[in-house]
Amino acid sequence: MEWAIRTRRSLIAAAVSFAFCAAAHAQSTGNTEQDVAVANTLPAVKVSASSEGEGTVGLVARRSRTGTKTDTPIDEIPQTINVVTSAQIEETGATSINEALRYVPGFSSYGADVRSDWYSALRGFTPAVFVDGLQVPNTLNLSSWRVDPYMIDSITILRGPTSVLYGQGDPGAIIDVQSKLANGERIREVGMQLGNYARKQVQFDIGDTIDKDGTFSYRVLAVGRDGNSLTGPHAEQRFSIAPSVTWQPNASTSLTVAASYLQDWGDASNNFLPAEGTVLPNPNGRISENLYTGDPTYSYYRKKQWSVGYQFEHKFDPVWTFRQNTRWMHLSLDNGAVWGGGLDASDSTQQTLSRYAGLFQPNYSRFDIDNQAQARFGTGPIEHTVLLGFEYNRQNSTDSEWLALGPSLNMYNPVYTPVSTAIFGGPDSFGQTNTRTTLDSFGLYAQDQIKWQRWVLTVGGREDWTDTKLNDVVGGTQTKQNDSAFTGRVGLTYLGDYGLSPYISYSTSFNPIIGVKMADGGLPSPTKGRQIEAGLRWQPAGKNLMLNAAVYQINQTNVLTPDPTDPTSTFSVQTGEVRSRGIELSAVGNVTRDLSVIAAYVYQDVKNIDANDDTLGKWPVSIPLPRQMASLWADYTWHAGPLEGFGVGAGIRYQSGLAGAADNSLYVPSYTVYDAAVHYDNRHWRFAVNASNIFNRTFVSGCQSSSACFYGNPRTVIASARYNW
Repeated sequence: MEWAIRTRRSLIAAAVSFAFCAAAHAQSTGNTEQDVAVANTLPAVKVSASSEGEGTVGLVARRSRTGTKTDTPIDEIPQTINVVTSAQIEETGATSINEALRYVPGFSSYGADVRSDWYSALRGFTPAVFVDGLQVPNTLNLSSWRVDPYMIDSITILRGPTSVLYGQGDPGAIIDVQSKLANGERIREVGMQLGNYARKQVQFDIGDTIDKDGTFSYRVLAVGRDGNSLTGPHAEQRFSIAPSVTWQPNASTSLTVAASYLQDWGDASNNFLPAEGTVLPNPNGRISENLYTGDPTYSYYRKKQWSVGYQFEHKFDPVWTFRQNTRWMHLSLDNGAVWGGGLDASDSTQQTLSRYAGLFQPNYSRFDIDNQAQARFGTGPIEHTVLLGFEYNRQNSTDSEWLALGPSLNMYNPVYTPVSTAIFGGPDSFGQTNTRTTLDSFGLYAQDQIKWQRWVLTVGGREDWTDTKLNDVVGGTQTKQNDSAFTGRVGLTYLGDYGLSPYISYSTSFNPIIGVKMADGGLPSPTKGRQIEAGLRWQPAGKNLMLNAAVYQINQTNVLTPDPTDPTSTFSVQTGEVRSRGIELSAVGNVTRDLSVIAAYVYQDVKNIDANDDTLGKWPVSIPLPRQMASLWADYTWHAGPLEGFGVGAGIRYQSGLAGAADNSLYVPSYTVYDAAVHYDNRHWRFAVNASNIFNRTFVSGCQSSSACFYGNPRTVIASARYNW
C-alpha cells in the first residue's frame, strides 16, 4: 500500500513536471519562423463582449477586468488570476461550475449537489461568488445562486483579499462568472446531451443584430434538463433561460440589458454519513456510496431565481470613461430535507443512523449598483489608469427553518419510515427559527495603475460602511450593527524579457460577522485579512501558453472562538486567528498546435494559530483543505490530415489526505481519479463523450465531523452533440 501511494504521487509529480517542461521546450523553440507560424494558426475562440477582455484564444485569456475593474493585461496585475474559458468548460465536459473548476489550482469540493456549486476552498477560505462583476446573494449553502455552465463565457478566479475593489468578503479569493451576452455576432446553435443517471438535456444559443446598421443586437440562451439524482428515487431537473439586448449607437457608447431565470427541482444528492463505515472501520463493513439518507415520500427541493440588470459604458474622450453596472436579483427556496446525524447511540451494532428532518424556506432579494469613472492619461514618461468608484448594495433576507429529530435508518438494510410535517409540532421538534435581515453596504474606492517603462505599480484604497438589521421574528428581538473598514492593495510588477513578469503585492480584506453576540453583550467586529504574495508569470513568445507560480501568506484575525471564561455558553470572543500559506503552480494553453494542457499543483498549510479550544494548531474543516493537490488535463486534436477534427483528452486529479473533525481527530485518505474525453468537430457539428472518474473509484472527499462525511462523485458519462449554422 505504501509503495502504491508513493508510486501514485510520483506519477502525479511527473505529469505536472511534464507540462512545465513541455512549456519550456516550447519556449526554447518558440523563436523559429515555423513555430511562430504554427502559433498564428491556432484555432481562435471568439469571446463575447462580457468576457475577460480581447485576445482570448482557446484556453488562454490574456486580459482581465476582474483583477482591476479596468481592461488590463493579466501580466500587469499583481495578484494571481486564473481564467477558465468556455473552451475549457466544453473540452473537459463540465456540467456545473463546481466541475469547471476541477483543474484550477487548489480547488477542492465535497462533490456534486443540486443545491450548490460553492463547496470549495481557495487558499483556505470560502470564496465569494460574483456574476459579471457584481456579487450574488449571500445565502445558506443549501440555497446558493447557480449559473448553468452553458450560459458561461468564462470564469475568473482572483486570488487573495479583494475588498479594495469588491467590498466585504473572506481573504481567499473571489469567483467571477462572465455571462454570454449579446455582442452583435450572428449565433445559431442547438445541442443535446445524454448521460448516465438518465440525464437528458437540450439547449440553444441564438443571437444576431436586430437592425441593418447593427445598432441593436440580441441573444437568448436556454437549457432544459431531466435526470435522476445520484442517490435516492427523485428526479433532478432544471430549466434556465438568459436573454440579453445590446444597444451600441457608436464606438463610444454601449448599453446591455440582461435577464436570467433558473428553476431547479430535485433532492439533496450528497449524504451526511458517520466516520464509522466511511473513513473508520465499521463491524458491518463499508457504508454504500449509494445509500440514500433522505425520505422518499417527504424530501424535495424547489428553487427559483431570477435577475435583471444592465451594463452601461460611455467614453467621453480619450481620457475619461464612465461605467455603471446594476442588477436586481431574487431567490426563493422551498426545501424539505432528511439527513444523517451520526451513529444512533442506542444501537451498539453501529448499523443505525440517527437522522434529522428540516423544512427550509429562505428568500433573498439583492440590489447592486457599481459606478466607475476611469481616466487614462500621462504625466511625462509615466502612464496612469485611474479608477474612481462608488458602490452600493442592499440585501433583504428571510430565513424560516423548522428542525426536528427524524426516524433512525438502518444503513445496511434501509427501511424508510415515512416523515410528515407533523413531526415539527411534536415532542422531537427543536422549534421554528424565523429571521429577517437587511444589509446595506456603501463603498468608495480609488485605484491608480502607474506604468513607467517596464514597471507597473498598482495602488488602491477603499472605505466601506455596512448597516445590518437582524429581526428575530419568533423571539421578538432586533439587533442592529454598524461596521466600517478601510482596505487597500499595493503591488509592483516588472514586465521582463522572454515573456516573464514577476510581481509582489500586499492586500487586505474585511468581512462583517452577522447575528452573533459577544460574551460582553456587544456585537463582533468584522474579521480582517491581510496577504503578502509574490509570483511569476510566463507567456512564451509566439505561443498560446501561460504559466503561473506564486507563494503567499494570509492571516485572518478577529476570528470567533468560544468564551474561555464560560466554555459551556454560546457566547464568543474574537481572539482567533487563521494562517494560510502555500505555493501554487499552473500552466494552461497549447504546447503545440495539436496538444493543449491544463496543469496545476498546490501545497498549502492552513492552521488555527490562535484559538481558545481544541482547534488550536489544527486545520479548519468546514471546507476540505488537503495539504497537496495536483491535476493534469491534456487534449490532442488533429488539425490536418485524415483525422482532422478528431481529438482525445485525458485527465488525472490527485488530492492528498486531509484532516476531519474540528479537533482533527479524523484522517481522510488521499485519492486519485481519472477523466477522459473523445470528440469530433467540423464546420457545423461537434460530437463528444466525456467521462469523469472513469474507473468509478469510491472515495471520501471530506469530513466536517465524525457524523458528517461525504463521498465524492461516482463515474459520470455524458455524450453531447452540438450543431451550428
